[in-house]
Amino acid sequence: MKQPFSLSMLWTVIKDVRKNLNDRNNNTIEALGAVRKAFNYTYDYLVNNQGNYEPKMELADLWNDASTKVMKVDPNLGDFLANKSRFWAHPDIYIELNRTVDVPTLKQIIDEMERLRLKIQ
Repeated sequence: MKQPFSLSMLWTVIKDVRKNLNDRNNNTIEALGAVRKAFNYTYDYLVNNQGNYEPKMELADLWNDASTKVMKVDPNLGDFLANKSRFWAHPDIYIELNRTVDVPTLKQIIDEMERLRLKIQ
């Protein structure tokens, strides 16, 4: 015998979907904020230091935080941003090994920030 259609079951499903969307939006907003903060500090550092790449743990920590928060929303982008963190911890190694191509540029970061912003519903 078939169970009759249950409005309470439908309502439970709708509430679960809305909660998941809300959680995802909150995670995306938090991730975007962390990326913007890391971007702003990096931009300021580069402008005030004439593009001099020296180890800067504050920037490495900011990019690590951004990477961790972005992982909840986009694991591939989170991995991509982790390279930025490792770069700022030891830029000389990336430069000596000719691995700077693995480090996202600020232009690429701007593109990714816009992509994250568009995910917010």
